[in-house]
Amino acid sequence: MSMRFDPVTGEKIQQDSEPRQNQAAASGAARGGAASDTAPGGSAQGPTRDGIYQDTMPGDAAQETDGSGQAGQPYFYQPPAPEQAPKKKKAGPILAVIAVLLVVAAGAVVWAVKSGLFSSNSAKVLAAITNTVRDTGDLTGAFRFGDILLSDESTLTVSTESPDFGMELQFLHGKPRKQMLGSMDISGFMDVDFQAELTEEELMVRVPSVADYIFTYNYQEPKSGYLNDYYGDSLDDIDELLEAIYTPEEQAELDTDLAKTIAEECGNLEFEKASSEEFEVDREKRKCTGISTTVPRESLETIYDEFEDAVRDSMESAYRYGVYGYDMYTEYYFDEIEESRSEMEDVDLTFFIYEKKLACVRIEIEDEEAELRFLGGDTRMQNMQFLIDGEEMLRIEGEKEDSTEVKTVFMEGEEAVSLEYNRKTGALDISADAGRTAISGNVFLDKDSFKVSMDRIMTEGQPVDLTFGMTIEKGASFQEFDGEEFDIGQASVEDIQALLLEMNLL
Repeated sequence: MSMRFDPVTGEKIQQDSEPRQNQAAASGAARGGAASDTAPGGSAQGPTRDGIYQDTMPGDAAQETDGSGQAGQPYFYQPPAPEQAPKKKKAGPILAVIAVLLVVAAGAVVWAVKSGLFSSNSAKVLAAITNTVRDTGDLTGAFRFGDILLSDESTLTVSTESPDFGMELQFLHGKPRKQMLGSMDISGFMDVDFQAELTEEELMVRVPSVADYIFTYNYQEPKSGYLNDYYGDSLDDIDELLEAIYTPEEQAELDTDLAKTIAEECGNLEFEKASSEEFEVDREKRKCTGISTTVPRESLETIYDEFEDAVRDSMESAYRYGVYGYDMYTEYYFDEIEESRSEMEDVDLTFFIYEKKLACVRIEIEDEEAELRFLGGDTRMQNMQFLIDGEEMLRIEGEKEDSTEVKTVFMEGEEAVSLEYNRKTGALDISADAGRTAISGNVFLDKDSFKVSMDRIMTEGQPVDLTFGMTIEKGASFQEFDGEEFDIGQASVEDIQALLLEMNLL
């Protein structure tokens, strides 16, 4: 019997003598393949409702059959039937609200300063939040380097080293000047030092191993020559980026708009005395004062919308400057929150206070309830617990002996991360995944400097031959530029060609 082939695909066409059930199976597989996306290499992928990707390999039918010709278990994973699926907490809406409330909490101080509305109850809540956040352990305190970084002049140094690669970068910040110094050593390939400075008018770059010139680019004046002829309006994006780096007014304006929105919405909240309840604090049952308020759905949506607008505006600015990479994750986050907030209602918040610090924050949305409990210890935040509808989702256990502090994080009852920090020596050890992932290093902080290093790194049980260090110090030792200037913004094509010939690149 002669074979027939499809003139487009070249595949064999089934003959009438072949079983009709095989034709049906092939037709079903073809329809399934047409509805899915094809991954490189020929495998097909498609997301389930749960976000789990299903894979089918080329040549696999969409369904297998048993000896009777009936459809059997699919090749790829499918969720269990509804009656077999394990019961899960409906945590989506409440977690969405918590995400927005974290933004609200961050604006509590803004509200306090700008609103000028201090009732007795609201003042007690604000004081309890402030006192609790301040009452942290040695490890958290060791990372409070904001004052150093935001001083009039500061230097941030980042270094990393491996057998084949070494790099050190310094970022020097001052009111009139911003400078970056760096060195990079790639074994067997290059060893480069460079110097760059951004002023109010221009960018200056010098790479001594490449050329003796100081390359300049004035982002405040019109361009001529080769760059303008070749890139045209694209140079405007570069100019805007450099100006934004030197004077980041646009981002400051976005932050101000968000802060104003938070201040306005928080200032409208009314706090009332609630029933006292007992909670565990410092390993004892304590009677805690309750103060409650209701956050209207409209307020949460207003704050969320302002936050989303700020993030999207920042993303659009990044796109204009050619920075990509996070849009997929951001869109996924916003889609998840958008789906959850469609079920959002007014949120009842109750703050339970013991000795002017938080003992518990209770969040209630319709018939759902979440609690963040501050169990205390050496500090109020040393031991904490987060529950949804009475079921523990996260727990932090801490202990301190002399100068050594240990924290262990449990997720749904399973140990996830363990941290040990010695305040005197600065030694920090982090362990996760039953010890298969580990980091060891040092953290130091004083009034003028912050230092952190990672000397031992292990992933999936295998050591990584890499070290990392970061230092933030007050003060900046700016380096002066020495050499003849070459203005790349005004250089002609002939100037560029002469430069390349001089550098032996042509």
